[in-house]
Amino acid sequence: MQGIFFCNSAHLCDQGLTINGKLYPYPELAQTVEVRRGWFTLSLLWGEQRFRFFHWANCKPLLRLALDNRLAAHKAQLQQAFDDLLQASNEFEQAFSGHQRYLRDSDLQRLQQQYASTLKQFALTEHFSALGFDVERLKCRLAKFIKQPQLFTDKYNQWWQTQQLNAHKGLFDGLEAHPLTELQRLACVIDEDNTLVIAGAGTGKTSTMAAKAAYLVNQGLAKPEQILMLAYGKDARLELAQRVQSSSQLSGVNVSTFHALGKEIIQHYVGRSTQVSVLASDEKQFTQFIDSQIDCIVADPDMADPVAEYFGRYLYPQRNALDFKTEGQYRSYLKNNEIRALSGDLVKSFQELIICNYLYTHGIAFEYEPTYPGEYTEPGKSVYQPDFYIPVLDAYLEHFGIDKQGNTRADICKQAYNQSRDWKIALHQANGTHLMQTFSWQADAGKLEASLETQLCARAEALGLSQSELFKPISPQMLFSQVKALGVYRNVSRLMASFVSLFKASGMSIAELKRIKLGKFAESQQALGQTSTASKKQTKQLASYNQLRWQAFLHLFSWVIKQYDAFLAQQNCIDFADMINQARDYAAAKDFQQRTANRFAYKYIMVDEFQDISMARAELIKALKAANPDCALFCVGDDWQAIYRFAGSDLNLTTNFAATFGTVKTVSLDKTFRFNNQIEKVASRFVQANPAQLTKQLTTHHCSDKPEVKVLIDLREAALQQALAEILQCSQLAADKESRTTLTANKPSVMLISRFNSSVKDVAIWQQRYPQLAISAMSAHASKGKQADFVIVLDVNDDKYGFPSKIDNDPILDVMLPKLDNFKDTEERRLFYVALSRAKQRVFLQAELGKASSFVKELLSYGNDVECKASEHAALYHDAACCPNCNEGKLIPRQGRFGLFYTCSLGKDYCDTKVDACTACKSAPMLRYKTNFVCAADSCKHQQLICPECNVGKLVKRRNRKTAEEFLACSANNKRGKSGCQYTCDLEKSNKPQTDEKAA
Repeated sequence: MQGIFFCNSAHLCDQGLTINGKLYPYPELAQTVEVRRGWFTLSLLWGEQRFRFFHWANCKPLLRLALDNRLAAHKAQLQQAFDDLLQASNEFEQAFSGHQRYLRDSDLQRLQQQYASTLKQFALTEHFSALGFDVERLKCRLAKFIKQPQLFTDKYNQWWQTQQLNAHKGLFDGLEAHPLTELQRLACVIDEDNTLVIAGAGTGKTSTMAAKAAYLVNQGLAKPEQILMLAYGKDARLELAQRVQSSSQLSGVNVSTFHALGKEIIQHYVGRSTQVSVLASDEKQFTQFIDSQIDCIVADPDMADPVAEYFGRYLYPQRNALDFKTEGQYRSYLKNNEIRALSGDLVKSFQELIICNYLYTHGIAFEYEPTYPGEYTEPGKSVYQPDFYIPVLDAYLEHFGIDKQGNTRADICKQAYNQSRDWKIALHQANGTHLMQTFSWQADAGKLEASLETQLCARAEALGLSQSELFKPISPQMLFSQVKALGVYRNVSRLMASFVSLFKASGMSIAELKRIKLGKFAESQQALGQTSTASKKQTKQLASYNQLRWQAFLHLFSWVIKQYDAFLAQQNCIDFADMINQARDYAAAKDFQQRTANRFAYKYIMVDEFQDISMARAELIKALKAANPDCALFCVGDDWQAIYRFAGSDLNLTTNFAATFGTVKTVSLDKTFRFNNQIEKVASRFVQANPAQLTKQLTTHHCSDKPEVKVLIDLREAALQQALAEILQCSQLAADKESRTTLTANKPSVMLISRFNSSVKDVAIWQQRYPQLAISAMSAHASKGKQADFVIVLDVNDDKYGFPSKIDNDPILDVMLPKLDNFKDTEERRLFYVALSRAKQRVFLQAELGKASSFVKELLSYGNDVECKASEHAALYHDAACCPNCNEGKLIPRQGRFGLFYTCSLGKDYCDTKVDACTACKSAPMLRYKTNFVCAADSCKHQQLICPECNVGKLVKRRNRKTAEEFLACSANNKRGKSGCQYTCDLEKSNKPQTDEKAA
């Protein structure tokens, strides 16, 4: 801005304002012209110039005249702008009057772009008024739109929706057994480019889909053949088709699965029939094909080393020991994922797995955890069982989890662990048995196998055995046969089959796949706050192992996928992934509509169960929508029920819809017609514990005044019998209230749901026992979309096949799967919600005593909203009492020949702990402390001294038969013959209360 101060002269002319003899033309209309008053001066803003004048007597009129003359000079231009604005306003009015429908975001963007120039013209309204133009004519809809386009659009659409809801009230009232809810109706009349309906369980998503189609046809927005409805499976498609086509006016609506649509697009685009491979349509044949290819790999001499490498070394992904807080958690993981050596032994660590597999693949027979001769009892533990015994060398092998300085993991007592090691070494020396030792630090350094081999060779040399007599390596074929015999082969086959399907769907190439670096299985450092050099080293070693495993798998996979593609080419057919990917590419082609004769010229694409969509399907929808200008997308789904990630479903496409599909209008259906308020209260609270889930507040059509979620803590058969008996009673009471007849025509439906199909194989037995009930059984995944009067969820245990499942995804498979949020058991939580929300009246949850999963414990924290009934043994169970050895399992009460005792819930294969019951209260386990065993029951706290000699038994009172005098003796006396502890002492040596036993 240039400034001229204290101007001496100024006058006007036709061209502008002359200041101090220099002409300054009239500024353009877009430029600023105004007079500003100061204390001593007047400032004139003249476009880019600024002039200052003292307060002359003649200055003010001159400046006012300058402003008026400037408008007069631009009058012709202003007149043209005014006329153009009136014309644009008339055009907008005519176009809008003919619109007669919802104003979409695409309409908004188009109108904004078309009338963008009018915004500047409306800014000239003050000038128009100064020149005497009729500015009242500018108070029009165009002015309201262009000045506040979003507010205008929202108000218009609100008006339009009200009009449509009133006009189609009769349609919405009579389409279903119940009139549509307000939000269902709203979802129907909203006609945005993208509409996402979040439909909770039982809120009538199928009804909304059918009603939407009926509205579109009634309103004249689309003909039936211009509407495409997409479902995922054949059953869902059939249900949707039956619902839609029950109305004659909707008989032309296209209802299809994604795969059927893909196949149809391909056939119309290429102009010939397309054959779908039997491997795509028959899961059993596909699995058999994969099995046969793995068999062929083994038979291929060129693949001998990769086969031996993968099956001998990399069958299992490894977990970082730092991921586990206790030894028991580590053992629990091994148990739940059934980490089994090639020998068939269930091992207790990955390092033991390495040793087992080395010995087995090198043909060295061994025994895993044999009982040491003489049945010696290690202090504080049970009968001594070395890790390995190698008969050919008559040698024992112990693997110790310590570093070179004797340090253990943080959760393991270093002193106790090394005392145990010293005891074992001393025992072997005393008995003259040969003991070999390996250590964790050797495994960490990658030297475990080398160290083991060195010791094996040294022992063989000492015995005069040649290496050929010791080492008898098995062939890849024998190795593979053993893998098959163990059943571990099925895990490999399933992994390979899943990977083939996901890889095909991804559209990736083998070259791209090989460039992927497999991430760490768990970010243990970050999770546990570990920053030590040792932890970093262990994490790095873990990443290295899993990367080598990934490369070994890729070697086999590359062979299999090559054979699979060759089979499809030879048969001239495609699979399901090809149906989606090829259809997407054809739909995106410029000549798509021309080559398909507008067969797929849809105005509306409606997708059911949208939460299950994968990226490949999403791209097909986008391509099909882009091929049809003004085509709208209407999606119905529930993020709470997203349970198919293992098949490639990506929940992020729902929760972050706009990122993929653009601007979206979201409607959440809030009224469920399936379950009552009591089930809703529990199920909704449970699933929304994960903050990543969309927030919804459901109301219910049915209400109950008592809890309708009941936990039964008992064995499966006992709990089932109790639940079914209660259902019969409830049903009879309900029938009696009807006062006319009992339930005879319609049996109450009961659905048995478990995490895995294997848990409900005995359903026929229950169907025979309770013919009055319509009992069905299925897995939680299979139950989705179904409902029953009553639901019984089985095996909600903290176990491999429990709920949540303890089986981890293979990190190899995770490479191809969408990312999960970080909430613990996030997808298992949604799956459990699906199971809970199948019931109309009541849900029963069965869990075993001491094994109830985290889900059950969470529900029980809901107070009076959840009812609980436990077995008769529940009084003997103490939740605070963990297994004293593994610190992970719970102590489960058992009745044996000699009365009550407790065992670890992990099971004898992983923790064979047995704990005596208190002899005083006879209702709680005795837990070991430094010098005493103490009853776990708070009301008892009975104590017994630990035997100072064997450090295992308890000191109990006994009576001398001859003298009748009382004394203290070890409870281990005479229990194992000569090895039993013979310790005794005077009663006066202890002032602790003791347990009376029979006289000696």
